[in-house]
Amino acid sequence: MPEEINWGLPVAVYLFIGGMAAAAYYVGVIADIAGKGRYREIARLGSYSVFIPICIGLIMLLLDLGKPSRFWHLIFQTGPLHNGLVFRAGSAMSLGVWLLGAFVLICGILYPLMWLAEGKTGRNMPLISGLAGKEKLRRNIGLLGLPFAVLVAAYTGVLLAATSVPVWADTPLLPALFVLSATSTGIAAIILLMGLSGAHDHGVLARLEKGDSYIIKVELLVVALTFLILLFLPDASGLVRTVMFGSYAVFFWLGVIVVGLLLPLSIQRYSLKASYGANTRGLAVMSAVLVLCGGFFLRYVILLAV
Repeated sequence: MPEEINWGLPVAVYLFIGGMAAAAYYVGVIADIAGKGRYREIARLGSYSVFIPICIGLIMLLLDLGKPSRFWHLIFQTGPLHNGLVFRAGSAMSLGVWLLGAFVLICGILYPLMWLAEGKTGRNMPLISGLAGKEKLRRNIGLLGLPFAVLVAAYTGVLLAATSVPVWADTPLLPALFVLSATSTGIAAIILLMGLSGAHDHGVLARLEKGDSYIIKVELLVVALTFLILLFLPDASGLVRTVMFGSYAVFFWLGVIVVGLLLPLSIQRYSLKASYGANTRGLAVMSAVLVLCGGFFLRYVILLAV
């Protein structure tokens, strides 16, 4: 039976950060493997985009719960046969927390340590330096974390479908929309880190922008199809009016559509046509920031409009 869940702003932040970090991870792993080592910088920065953001996201979740002790009730529930706590296998929130735990361990700790060992800082650390040069092991750990990263990215849509709001369960494109949005924000996070560091290959940055541009175009299409489907669902008309024409219309049209999708797409189009330099690097950073804002607003609107 669907769960009764009360959404709050911290949950929107938690799910946004989780999707962004997960996507930055799998974009980096796939780029490293598919590029046969040509895109090591993407993989390295993608791996560093997991741990701190996820920690911030978990703090947001704890704030929403009100009492830190309630966190354990997302993982366990009282079990009469055991006179204690048992795993909540049927709870979408509980499964999400367990999934996040596996993701943090593999993708947020083990994989970044492999990359840290390759750098100057890691080589001066006795325990970590032993991981240097183990490229096959690093790629295997990267592959091991891929399914967890994809599931974390899709989790917002799955969670909504499992709640007490029936319209979300009838919207099959919702998980796909959140995966696309997460992928775009994950790429944006890597672009932002590359742009701010100043030490990057302009060709690699251009490839990332081009990839994000394709993702945004598909995301625009899926947003349109999702809300078209909702318009023809009897139970969804009120929700669609609230999102598109009601109290959340500004966040939807300005925050999601204009700031998060159309403006970055226009900036990327101009940037990709120009010859790369300091100015286009600044445009790439600006576009990345807008994509991140739009990704947050998407989750904010859909989570809180219920």
